[in-house]
Amino acid sequence: MIVDQISVAQFLREVKELISTGRNFIFVPRPENNNTLLKLGLTWTVFIMELIGLSVVDYCSGPDPDLDRPGDVWMFGKEINGHEVYIKLKIFYLGPEKYAKCISFHEAEQPNKYPFRK
Repeated sequence: MIVDQISVAQFLREVKELISTGRNFIFVPRPENNNTLLKLGLTWTVFIMELIGLSVVDYCSGPDPDLDRPGDVWMFGKEINGHEVYIKLKIFYLGPEKYAKCISFHEAEQPNKYPFRK
């Protein structure tokens, strides 16, 4: 699948709408995700603002099949407090309800590639 800026923007718009509801967002509390929040000194509110602040130029790759559950994951990156962070997001249904999920939020293990940055 060829991904263009419009499809990335549509995905981000939907993720941001779901996050903004306050109830249709799941953060996967993996140790590396929690440790990154602590290391970067991010409160929950600042973390949410960082996600809402993602843009098309922060896109790295995806959608790729989720290896653990049905659906696709999208990867983004962002510099936060001097650290390059890797962010993996997903939209999925739980019954009739649609949710956004942050699966990964940790320091990038290798430099992120940003195809829409000039």
